[in-house]
Amino acid sequence: MQQICLECGMSVNETMDYCPKCDNALNLQHDGSTITVDIAHQGERVSEALRKMQSEIDSARKGVAMCIRLVVGSGLIRDEVLLALRDLKFRGDIKNFESESFNAGAVLVRLK
Repeated sequence: MQQICLECGMSVNETMDYCPKCDNALNLQHDGSTITVDIAHQGERVSEALRKMQSEIDSARKGVAMCIRLVVGSGLIRDEVLLALRDLKFRGDIKNFESESFNAGAVLVRLK
C-alpha cells in the first residue's frame, strides 16, 4: 500500500519510515485532522472495545490524522481504555491522551 509524503508529494510504500526524496519522517507527518470513533455504544464488551481501540489507533497512525477521538462512555470501558492508553504512551505508540473536559465519555489521543 502507498502513502503520500506531505512535504514533497512523493508516493512511498507505507512500511517506509522516511521519504526517500526529501528524507522527512513519514510517521510524524500530519494534516492536523482528528478522526472520531465510537468504541463503546454498540454492545461491546471491554475486550471487544479494547481490540477496536487498538485497531483504530493502528489504522489512524498509518494515515495523516494528528489525533483520534475515542468515544468510550463513562463506565468500565472508559476506565480500561485509559489504562491501555497509559501503556501505549509509555511504549511510545502514542504521543499523549486526555479526557475531554466537556465530555467525560470521550478521550482525545494525540498520535503525531
